[in-house]
Parts: sequence; structure tokens; C-alpha cells
Amino acid sequence: LKNKTVTVYLALIAIVIWLSSYIRTRNLYGLKDITTGGWTLGPDLDPFLFLRWAKYIVEHGSIMAHDVMRYAPVGYNTSSELGLVTYSIVWFHKLINIFGTYTVEYSAVIVPVFVFSLTIIACFFCVREIFKNRFENKHIPNIIGVVSAFFISVIPSILPRTIAGIPEKENLGFLFMFIALYFYIKAWNSEKTKGAMINALMAGVGTALMAHSWGGVAYIYMTISLATLFAYFMGSMKNKHYY
Repeated sequence: LKNKTVTVYLALIAIVIWLSSYIRTRNLYGLKDITTGGWTLGPDLDPFLFLRWAKYIVEHGSIMAHDVMRYAPVGYNTSSELGLVTYSIVWFHKLINIFGTYTVEYSAVIVPVFVFSLTIIACFFCVREIFKNRFENKHIPNIIGVVSAFFISVIPSILPRTIAGIPEKENLGFLFMFIALYFYIKAWNSEKTKGAMINALMAGVGTALMAHSWGGVAYIYMTISLATLFAYFMGSMKNKHYY
């Protein structure tokens, strides 16, 4: 923090997070249930399932093994569903209740905004790491990271899955996707074996968390596989003096 340049970039990222949160909470007035005066979710199906499970966990300490309200009358084995989204609501609910008294519904409404704020930070560091060693001017990777974080915060295609009232799988998946890619790139760029192994382990953790959040983890498998094959191919070409 003594470095004034670092403080400037932190301030810029803070502004991007504020802008993202401002945009994603413009719909809060429409999430008030006029019949009860409490909070409700947006027009999506899965979030209501995750909310119902989160309320059950808060009340009973763990999720039911068999959900008789899903696929009635047969029911549903809850271990077959990606449960991290549900537990993220519960953990966030416990966190904000340190500072006051809030309902589980309110936690489910706000958690997408909070998670996407973390995604912006992860995006900044991931993009910064990509361009870290490509420029002599060390400020350029930071600038690219800030610009990328800004674009992802305002791009319309991501907004419907990260807005208040829609606690969906993609929201949590985006966060762990950037985390996994960041550590994968760190591992690739590490000059020491120990650093490469630690970062590779963290990349695996990020990938595993994404796998427990969203089926889009397939993008990670494809991206890393293609990147590794491309790097191996280009490395072979370089050894043959064709690169």
C-alpha cells in the first residue's frame, strides 16, 4: 500500500466493483414480495430450488438426503446435484448475520452480487498474469487487467446470471474459472519446480470447486488441454528452429 501506483490500481478495481454492484442491484425494488413484505427471487427456476435447500440447511444443519418435492412422487437424491451454490448461500447468510439480522431469502438475493465482486478481482489478476511478462512497461498488464475487469462487469450477456435475485451456477462458476486459470498460468510461468507444483495444486483446487458449481467446468478442461498441446507443439517447432 506504500506504493502509490498499487493504490491507484486498487482504487480503480474498487470503482469497477462499485459500478458492477450498482448495476446488479437496480432490480431490488422488484424483488420485494408485496404479499409478505419479505424478499423473493427473480424469474428463474433453479434459484428457488437452491433457496429451498439453503433454508433447510440453515434450519437442520445439513441438506436432506432425499428431496421428496423434486421429481415427485419418486423424489431426488440430492447428492446427484451440484451443491456448492446452495452452500454458498448458507455461508454468505452466516457471514452477513454477523453484522445484523437477515433472512435466508435476502442472503440468496444478494449473494450473486457479492460473488461477482470477487469474480472481478479474480478476472483482474488472471488477465494481469497473462500479460505480465509480455511488456517492458510493468504498468501495461495492470491497465489491461483493469480494462478487462470493467468490460466483464458491464457486458450484457453475463448480467442475467449474475444479477441480484438470481443465485445461479454460472455466477459461482465464473469465479472459480478465473481462479483456476490464474493459478494454471502461474504454474506455467513459474521458474522453480516448487512454485509450479504449488500453483498447479491450486489450479486443481479451483477446477474442482468449479466442477462442484457448474457443468461449464468442461471449458476449463478444453482450454487447458488445447493450451498445453499448443505450447508443446510450438516448443517442438522452436527446437527445430521453425518458431
